[in-house]
Amino acid sequence: MPTIADFEYGYDNSGIDEYLQSIKADYLDKAKEAVENISSIKTCCENEWEGQARDNFVTNLDKDSKHVGEQFMALYDVLRSEISSLGAAMANKDETLIQVD
Repeated sequence: MPTIADFEYGYDNSGIDEYLQSIKADYLDKAKEAVENISSIKTCCENEWEGQARDNFVTNLDKDSKHVGEQFMALYDVLRSEISSLGAAMANKDETLIQVD
């Protein structure tokens, strides 16, 4: 836990970066990997289903799973941007909070 002396602008900037990286690594990267892993569904379809409909289903599932994975990363970028904006607003408020007479 940082001390007040470790804070740059009334918040722990490096702690925020570590927290965001943790969210990405511990949750979003794993979720992306899980949603894009359609191997067991594909195997089941190949073993139990024949025809063009199966091929179309697997193709669409692959495309859609990749799209969902990309959306996780896009949402992470939005989160990071919003938190950066909040940090910038806090820094700006800190600079103007008390004026020198």
